[in-house]
Amino acid sequence: LKGSFSIPLTFTADFTPSPSLVVYAIFPSGGITADSINFDVALCFENQVKVEFSAKEAHSGSTVQLRLQAAPGSLCAVQAVDENMFKRPETELTSQMVYGLFPAAYRHRYPAQVEEHCLQPQSTSSPLGGKPQDSFQPDIFKVFWVTGLFPCFSSCMVCFLPQCKTVYHCQGSPHPLWWDSLFLYSGVPSREDKKITKEQPKFASHRRPRHYFPETWIWNLFSVGSNSSRSVLVTAPDATAEWKVKTFCLAGTGFGLAPTTRLRTIQSLFVDVTLPYSVIQGETFTLTATVFSYLQQCIQIHVTLAKSSDFHMEPCRTCRDKECLCAEESKTFTWNVTAVQLGTLNITVRTEVLETTAWCGGRKPLPATLRRRHVLVKHLLVRPEGVLVEKSYSSLLCPRGGIMSEEPVSLHLPDNVVKGSARASISISGDLMGLALQNLDHLVRMPHGCGEQNMVLFAPIVYVLQYLKKTRQLTPEIKERATRFLRNGKYNSPTCSSAFPWYQTQLLYMHRDGSYSVFGQQDGEGNTWLTAFVVKSFGQARKYIYVDEKNIQDALRWLEQNQLPNGCFATKGRLFHSSLKGSMDDEISLGAYVAAALLELGQPLKSKLMQTTFRCLQQAVHNVTNIYTEAILAYAFALAGDYETTQELLYKLEEQAIKSGGQIHWSPKPSSPGSTNFWPGTQSVDIELTAYVLLAYLSKPRVHAGDMTTAAGIVAWLTQQQNAYGGFASTQDTVVALQSLAKYAARAFSTSSQALVRVKSQRGFEKSFQVNRQNRLLVQQAALAEVKGNFLVQIHSSSCVFTQIVLRHHEHPQQAAVTFTLHVNTELTNCSQANARVLTVHILAR
Repeated sequence: LKGSFSIPLTFTADFTPSPSLVVYAIFPSGGITADSINFDVALCFENQVKVEFSAKEAHSGSTVQLRLQAAPGSLCAVQAVDENMFKRPETELTSQMVYGLFPAAYRHRYPAQVEEHCLQPQSTSSPLGGKPQDSFQPDIFKVFWVTGLFPCFSSCMVCFLPQCKTVYHCQGSPHPLWWDSLFLYSGVPSREDKKITKEQPKFASHRRPRHYFPETWIWNLFSVGSNSSRSVLVTAPDATAEWKVKTFCLAGTGFGLAPTTRLRTIQSLFVDVTLPYSVIQGETFTLTATVFSYLQQCIQIHVTLAKSSDFHMEPCRTCRDKECLCAEESKTFTWNVTAVQLGTLNITVRTEVLETTAWCGGRKPLPATLRRRHVLVKHLLVRPEGVLVEKSYSSLLCPRGGIMSEEPVSLHLPDNVVKGSARASISISGDLMGLALQNLDHLVRMPHGCGEQNMVLFAPIVYVLQYLKKTRQLTPEIKERATRFLRNGKYNSPTCSSAFPWYQTQLLYMHRDGSYSVFGQQDGEGNTWLTAFVVKSFGQARKYIYVDEKNIQDALRWLEQNQLPNGCFATKGRLFHSSLKGSMDDEISLGAYVAAALLELGQPLKSKLMQTTFRCLQQAVHNVTNIYTEAILAYAFALAGDYETTQELLYKLEEQAIKSGGQIHWSPKPSSPGSTNFWPGTQSVDIELTAYVLLAYLSKPRVHAGDMTTAAGIVAWLTQQQNAYGGFASTQDTVVALQSLAKYAARAFSTSSQALVRVKSQRGFEKSFQVNRQNRLLVQQAALAEVKGNFLVQIHSSSCVFTQIVLRHHEHPQQAAVTFTLHVNTELTNCSQANARVLTVHILAR
């Protein structure tokens, strides 16, 4: 059989990208001969799409025409993105990527999922008997196998035609053949991916949603009418950039992808305004605007500062608002601005390109596209003058028996308040520790930088973690944030490369003997109190972060070496912040503090160190008359499990308690009455003392119902002393008070947390809050529309709700007496060449 014939072929988009032509002949005897050829067809689509701009270059702010051509009725997606964003070519939308979404099974071999009941025949008697002895003949088996036609011509029972759309996986679930291919290219995990995903741990990523995309110019949909074209007017962005435009369309005829086009936008001017971060109301500052030209010719510009009632403006007397600006030049314009209104000011600088005049050599006017205005708006924060005063009123409201609980609040402003500076807000939390949890990194507004101040930022973290774990509210997210603070010194920042790890920072204040002091090696010796505080905190933190055990053991060894023969501890080193240790410096108070710290650390009560310490305390407990010492002794004996001694001390303390309005607290000053002032102004030692009593009540071996009632009264007073950030007056009082509140909150915890909170004023203001189990740790805040007057807080709840009203305002500072005087003089009045390099300076400060 010999001969030749021609087959006319017309390739359309349906044949893209690589069709195969198979020619075969079946002989009467049953034999088959075949041959094939492959073609490469251009990657085109039925829907021919084209997009172009009216110009290849445009000035920022000018109008540009975008022309679209596509099949009638097409819906086109157009994106114009800064070319610098396309760093990875494989992520771009191209014809290769689109065709790569379709399976290659029909183009190269038949699907592997098709089960064959026979392999390649070994006998030449089969119709597909394989390659004959003459090697120049094609391998017929491979011809049909590569093109996917083999099952249709084999003696197998399965016939799989190319137009078949469904195959069956081993699992028995039918899928389209292109199913896995789409998964592969679209990012949807396939079966194998899902298996891997299940085996790997999941890491939650917390990313803030973006709302500002300066790198994106156009991201929109446009429809094309019946005339197959559409023109859209767009405004060139105010940026010098090369914009890469991608467009694809969908219509009844199919998919279409336009070739990539580009548009370059250029700025004729660049304006930069220099502003301070903030200014004080009434302060006058210099506003500077610098204009730079990108053009290669001279232009005349007119720069003005928009007038506003929020500030007063005086132009520079020696400056001009019109200047001639040539290529590669910059001109500066200045104004003297005085801020009048509080808040955020809008500073608007307008720059206009004028027609060329004598200022620029009398050249011809510039094209109309360049004679345009450039408007720049910047914001400036205006703060009130005077001193910031921050007052907070906190309350823990616990309705009983379904009865609504109410709390009246009155807001008053002093006479010397700065006008317009007052503002008030209310915060609601379904959890007693909610406010502290939100502000763990700034509970107290104090300077930082020494060994004692560094500790204050750390210790409350552990107490909050312990509370959340005990009440089963510790989520992985909260734990990660809290432990990040322990490690890095930052709580709300995901990354903080500049912050020293807290643990490593504290080691800077460690002496070679294992003790700690305010300034570390600069001090002559370690401080007893601070060393006990550090070793206790290290021990509690090692459950959450890495802490070298050697640091703990070295500190314990130093404390043991400085134990007095009577079992108490010697007061060594200096501590500048006396409120950090309750203003008490005697051996008994210090011994009780060290004993409590070591027990919190987990030291066994029967160890030699603890036995000798409590021997000293036991001998002195009956002779103590200082109320602070009694409180810290009661806590130490409660931790030791000595119920009788603890009760004896608590009876003495109860006789000295200050009770008012259901609240209980203690003060070293016996004459200190119950606070009658609406805004608390309590001393730091009162808070610390009261917190130690609360710890003693809650740490006893047996806590009775009466103890919890007393504890509730103490908590009511303590919560009223909290500042706007969940802390207290100072450092150590914040540490001890939060520890006691966390211990109480864990004991009084209730899963029932449904509450409705309403805030009303006499003038008609009203705000409602919903508290439930899902948001109980959330601090809900709202600004009060009125900063003066009477408010009423109403709570309908079956559990306790924490409320806090904060009033902030600025006051004019009062003229006070001179705090100190400074006199500086030199010893030599006449300097000669002999002693000109040596000068003695006397400084006298009082």
